[in-house]
Amino acid sequence: MYDVDAIEAYDHQVVADIKEKQAYINESGRATGHVITSVRCHRVLMPWTGTKRWDGSAEGFSFAEFETNHGLVGIAEGVSSDESELSDRVIGKNVFDHSIRGDLGMAYWDFAGKIAGQPLYRYLRDIFEVDTPEATHVPMAAYTWYRFPDINDEHEVTFETYPAHLKQLIHDHGFHHLKLSMCDFEPMRYVELIHNIRDVIGFDVNIRVDPHASWSESEALRFMKGVEDCHLEWIEEPVGGYFENIYRAGHRLRQMSTVPISSHVWLPPLRRDKQPLRYGKYPSGRYGDETVDQPLDLHALRRFVAADISAPDAYAGPLALKRYYDTARFMGMDIGMHSAYELGPGTAIRLHTAAFTFPYNISYHIVWGNGTAPSALHALDAHYNQWEGDVIRGGKMAYEKGCLALPEGPGIGVELDSDLLEHYKWTDEKQATHTAHIEAIRARHLDTLGWRRDRMGWTRI
Repeated sequence: MYDVDAIEAYDHQVVADIKEKQAYINESGRATGHVITSVRCHRVLMPWTGTKRWDGSAEGFSFAEFETNHGLVGIAEGVSSDESELSDRVIGKNVFDHSIRGDLGMAYWDFAGKIAGQPLYRYLRDIFEVDTPEATHVPMAAYTWYRFPDINDEHEVTFETYPAHLKQLIHDHGFHHLKLSMCDFEPMRYVELIHNIRDVIGFDVNIRVDPHASWSESEALRFMKGVEDCHLEWIEEPVGGYFENIYRAGHRLRQMSTVPISSHVWLPPLRRDKQPLRYGKYPSGRYGDETVDQPLDLHALRRFVAADISAPDAYAGPLALKRYYDTARFMGMDIGMHSAYELGPGTAIRLHTAAFTFPYNISYHIVWGNGTAPSALHALDAHYNQWEGDVIRGGKMAYEKGCLALPEGPGIGVELDSDLLEHYKWTDEKQATHTAHIEAIRARHLDTLGWRRDRMGWTRI
């Protein structure tokens, strides 16, 4: 078990350092006098390549551009799309005014880098005096799932064609890491699928799997034992429920199987009862670093060792992730990054966050106590490979040997493209087309997937 007192002391030191740097970022940024003078909001509907399981053939995204009195424009993904209300709240206020942090979201960090005249990751490395080698490319994992045809009856991926589909992804984009969403078929069918995939792609590519916390502990164990010879990179939180249940299941499964477990709640665990916050919901908005103020859950740490890999959502913010990763590495955990749905701007800030928080030196001769370990850093989860397109200038970022290049412009380094925003603009007509398509799929998806039980667990008749 953990030395909880040592972890608490180390985490306290990490948090204190982050807060000191956080105060410097706010105070120095505020002193530059950048005041918001205008706001432009955009809403788009981005199609998936194929239809994602039974739940989506397109997703809505909102973006905002905030312009200052000095001509800088900060962009945000995932903020309010009501331009009038957003303008009323932010116009006339300093970019670093704490009261509008939640309204700016990602734009806060875009401004921080742009005002400093640096890419965000380099600005943060300088602030924190990080002296490890700079990354230029970040390894990405291709998120994949069973696909129904899209609204044009194209891009289907079935149980039988899944292995060939993955082989094509590897060929086209050079991926070294693949992630399988695993809540389409009944759990034990995935044992067969994983073996079929290994037969086709071999063992040079890592496979990680995600049941989306939808299995029972017994189902998870049967699957994990059934694929131990396939050398999975990890399984992500196979069992759901309350945090206590997730922790207990992860702890027990780690003792009964050699398959590593990844978690985006065991980061290490935080005392979420100390503030009225739901996981993933922050009063300071996306990328607001709200959870830096939440203490460790020492009670959980004394009872469980629930995961091998810390994989938080980037939405928590770059400084929150630094706190998670530094403490997780002190605990001996590997580190990764969970993916929600991100287009270009959201993907860009994830790249910057990884380049700021991930790299560290691996000595040619491993030295006891130096805090480093080979194979401890994992490629970032990403849905980015599944989108039809993007809304950033230059179009969708291209993979290079399974990696995405770090944007080198100031701030997050990408800009919105007016033509692409217009092309993918959300309309009632587009939404109605996709909604009708999904409703037709949902009416038959259990039959198509061959489920013997319904989604509540009862035997189908």
